[in-house]
Amino acid sequence: MKKVLPITFFLIAFLISWELFNYFNHDFIFVIPSPSQVILRLWDKADRFGFHTIVTLKEMVAGLAIALLAAFPSAWIMDRSRLASSVLQPLFILVQCIPMFTLAPIMVVWFGWSFTAIVIPTALMVFFPLTINIYQGLRSVPQEFEDFFKTHQATTWQVLTKLKLPWALPHFFSGLRLAAAIAGIAAVAGEWAGSQEGLGVLMMESRRDMDLETNFAALLCLTLLSYLFYFITVSCERLASQRRPLKLLIKQAFLSRWAKSFLILTASAAFIYSCQRNAGSGQVRLVLDWLPNPNHIPLYVGLKKGFFQEEGINLQIQKLQEPGHSTTYLLLEQCEIALSYMPHTIRTFQKQAELEPIGILIQEPLNALIFRDKEGVQHLQDLNLKKFGFCTGGKEAQTLQALLSNHSIYPKELLNVGFDLVTSLGMKKVDVIYGAYWNIETAHLRSLGIPTRFFKLTELGIPSYYELIFLANKKTPYSQPFFVDRFKKALQKSIDYSRLHPDEAFAIYCHYQPDKSEKTRQWELEAWQLTIPTLADQQTISPEIWHAFEFWLRAHQLL
Repeated sequence: MKKVLPITFFLIAFLISWELFNYFNHDFIFVIPSPSQVILRLWDKADRFGFHTIVTLKEMVAGLAIALLAAFPSAWIMDRSRLASSVLQPLFILVQCIPMFTLAPIMVVWFGWSFTAIVIPTALMVFFPLTINIYQGLRSVPQEFEDFFKTHQATTWQVLTKLKLPWALPHFFSGLRLAAAIAGIAAVAGEWAGSQEGLGVLMMESRRDMDLETNFAALLCLTLLSYLFYFITVSCERLASQRRPLKLLIKQAFLSRWAKSFLILTASAAFIYSCQRNAGSGQVRLVLDWLPNPNHIPLYVGLKKGFFQEEGINLQIQKLQEPGHSTTYLLLEQCEIALSYMPHTIRTFQKQAELEPIGILIQEPLNALIFRDKEGVQHLQDLNLKKFGFCTGGKEAQTLQALLSNHSIYPKELLNVGFDLVTSLGMKKVDVIYGAYWNIETAHLRSLGIPTRFFKLTELGIPSYYELIFLANKKTPYSQPFFVDRFKKALQKSIDYSRLHPDEAFAIYCHYQPDKSEKTRQWELEAWQLTIPTLADQQTISPEIWHAFEFWLRAHQLL
């Protein structure tokens, strides 16, 4: 009790200070919400946070279980053989040095959009500390004790179970405490690359929407999960410290009421989850260009109203946390249809990719140069000596430089701000952003009290092009007329219905996005109203538009 009171007092004082700081520093709404807002969001969306927490919990449990099953035999092999130790240790260190979020997309390619693709990176991340600590524990047994066992003709199994494993328990729990603490981070890293649900996905989506209350509430749930795992580990360690026989300790641990409940819940959840995944066979997987936003509303309308089903297409929409990667999954046959950007598609064609455009969603460019209103910018030349922020490097940065050069605009600085375009403009870190959409980010910024203006790319001399198009792999039936005609018919019917019934279409979209806050839905409704005129009027891709834009890219050495 004496230890708890100071910690509680410090925590309360910290939360009060945080709340007051946010109250008197309004600009920090772009960085961190107040504790009261986080708690209110947890209360309002308790069911959604519970759902995503359970998903991440299953991934953490499965990852730890796999890591444990692999760690013990690996440590034992290294203990038995110096050659194995000299080979495996550098290999384990190499695996540990690889950031798991870079490995997770490979897992999606190997295992598809499945539970396995998330669990394996989680297991790999916690495997190293477990294995090394168990190995050090096995190696720490005094040689005279081993000689004593061998003198009395103990078998290898008896030496392991009656001497080495009990002796290695402190090292094992040391590694397990570390693994329990980082299991949540490992699971979130996997979710960012290939999951459709979980706390990591919730954090990613809420961050894009600048819904920091949801972002921090999800982070709080992840922190509590990690504390739960750590507490269970410490409790097991205390039980083991009673110096009872190893067999009795294991029996007590597995027969305890908490352990039985935990195992039953985990096994039931895993069974239900696997049944849900298996039920999706035969579906046509469509990977979005990014996270769901008002540009994608007609797709959800087509699902809800059954337009795709009427054409015999059992569509399944997969969201993507990293924009621009949809064509990669398409080429590797991890999806049947990909939604992509026309500039990116043309560059993909230059690499001899066998892809076929099969439909149009957005028929005009959405990218723009967006800047704060009332900054004295009336004409393009007024952008001289301004700070420009862009979201990606490579060809997109070169495109921005070509646009500015064509109009003799000389920026004060060009900054790659990643995907935090709204934050960088809102906090006045940059004066102009490039890579944001005039129908999405302007409405978002307006909801944050930042009125903006913009110059469309067509005003800067770029020929009009299709912003979002659907692609299929030429090697598959999904690029053949029999499927394409049906897909185009269902898609255009979805777009036309969305245009005629905009309020119902937005309500359908919200139904499929239950995690979005009311604040996000308000500005996305405005963004949807701006999006409606940009939706495709028909599904025939014009060769003139395609070749004119491709010619412009070539003329400016952007291919």
